[in-house]
Amino acid sequence: MSSFRTRDGRVVCLRLAVEEDAASLIRAIDSVAREQLYFIRSRFEVEEQKERSFIGRARQEGDLILVALDGDVVVGWVTLFRAQAEFQRHTAELGMGIVQQVREVGLGTELMDRALKWAAENNIEKVNLGVRASNERAMALYTKFGFVQEGYRLRHIKDRQGRYDDDIEMAYFVPQPDSEPAGDDRSEQDA
Repeated sequence: MSSFRTRDGRVVCLRLAVEEDAASLIRAIDSVAREQLYFIRSRFEVEEQKERSFIGRARQEGDLILVALDGDVVVGWVTLFRAQAEFQRHTAELGMGIVQQVREVGLGTELMDRALKWAAENNIEKVNLGVRASNERAMALYTKFGFVQEGYRLRHIKDRQGRYDDDIEMAYFVPQPDSEPAGDDRSEQDA
């Protein structure tokens, strides 16, 4: 557990999520979802017990759920879920959100920095995410950290009012330590 001072002077605690965070995390995710600007759903209505199980399972499987707490209230989070397919286990999907009251104070930068450090420490080579094209603030943050655009899905999101948004697929390639020389680099054919 560590603390972080936001640009507006607020002290936020950053730590791995525990099952007891479930109710507060649900409320935080739901509040961002209800803005209908950032996610691909308008609500996050999950039973607390299911969220507790989800958090516990994520920890057991070696995934990251990092929460930002203002007192005992979740005000932000970042997740990294490792791909389950055999040939994609070197990748992880990033999810992130910050409640409206604590945006623009540096919390997103802090959460992203910690998530990418965790990825490097946990043998993740590539971090993927999807972001709405209209979410310019998030895209600027991702670009600042070195994410590159890999794909663009036109009119991929359609909200309840019938408004479309495009989905941008972005990726970050985690710097890897220099590999050791293999010694004799002749091919078997030359040997």
